[in-house]
Amino acid sequence: MKIKRVIVCAVVLLLALAAFFAGRALKGGGGTAAEGAESALASVRKIADAGRRPRPSSKPAVKKPKPQLDLAEDDDDEDSNRTPEEKKLAADVEKALDEEDFELAKKCAPLALKCKDTEIRQSMVDTLGWFGEKAIPELTPFIADPDEDVAESAMNEWDSTVSSIEDDGEKIGMTEMAMQVISDEDALESISGNYIGVDEKLAVESLLRVIEGGGSAKGIDKAKETYEFVTGEEFVDRAAAEKWIAEEYEPPEVP
Repeated sequence: MKIKRVIVCAVVLLLALAAFFAGRALKGGGGTAAEGAESALASVRKIADAGRRPRPSSKPAVKKPKPQLDLAEDDDDEDSNRTPEEKKLAADVEKALDEEDFELAKKCAPLALKCKDTEIRQSMVDTLGWFGEKAIPELTPFIADPDEDVAESAMNEWDSTVSSIEDDGEKIGMTEMAMQVISDEDALESISGNYIGVDEKLAVESLLRVIEGGGSAKGIDKAKETYEFVTGEEFVDRAAAEKWIAEEYEPPEVP
């Protein structure tokens, strides 16, 4: 029974990832850059500041190769369409990566989310991705970027970081953070796959927090759908979820 469940979980996870990228390919660009981005980032940071910012990994850090950014423009470049504010932001994003200044990267993130320049937003994603786990709160809102290439890049960076984490609690914490602020259906489909194949008690408790946490309606619906897949039961309320944990939960085997 356990083997069958693991196989089904793996298939669903693959289908979720496929659905995300297929959905992105069918969407057009358009719209303002990262609509609602400032409030989304504020929500993520509120969650992080409440104690759910990822803790530093206990494993030795593996430095990723630095991405090559090329944002700088000459101040007298007549072909430049950037405003003075955008030029400063571009320079700061490059500086944050070059000098490995995470505090500067955090300050740039909300400005980049609202920036109309796609290249700056993409470079911000690349920079945050290089900083790894600690940049997850800043990276998360970019998953819903209106530009499909930026959104796909953010999803790749997010998924690469989260999938490399072995601790179920850490992985679920990052997933919960994203589920509470993202409303893009394709992104939610992919993100929710991280609840599959982890400790089911931790998954159910996290999904309860998403459902009761007042996030987006689509996020709550996806959490309920994922709850049903994990437990085999339709979501009713917290009491029913706690009953499932007490009566049906089987702790993972310790090797």
